[in-house]
Amino acid sequence: MITIQEMNGHAKKVGLVYEMMLSPLSKELGIPYTALSMLMFFANNPELATARDVCELRGLKRAIVSTHVERLVQEGYIERRAVPGDRRKDALVCTEKAQKIVEAGRERQIRFAKAVLEGISEEDRAVMERCFLRMNANIDRIIKEK
Repeated sequence: MITIQEMNGHAKKVGLVYEMMLSPLSKELGIPYTALSMLMFFANNPELATARDVCELRGLKRAIVSTHVERLVQEGYIERRAVPGDRRKDALVCTEKAQKIVEAGRERQIRFAKAVLEGISEEDRAVMERCFLRMNANIDRIIKEK
């Protein structure tokens, strides 16, 4: 049976390999990896378009997110848009200028997914997805109870 430490170790390795595969693009573009990662987050998750969403889901500190958001806005890769019904929030939306970067990032994300999932059958992938969804639901429940 897999231990919590082993699961945590595997998750960290997945994150390291993902960063390894996207870092060359960030260097090529001259933008920090974290800024590229955030840009991809906004592009891939338009329903999670606030700085708070990035902080919560990526585990980044507000000051770091704020710095990179400001840079991405100044360089024209994202723009702030008012969130209807909440004047205190801004939705962060990728601009037309960001589209080539997003396309290149998605190509690397696809290569990453193919490489990591190589040799795992569709049936096993479906089982993994169910397990991860159940674990996530359990984690959310535990957080709410605390």
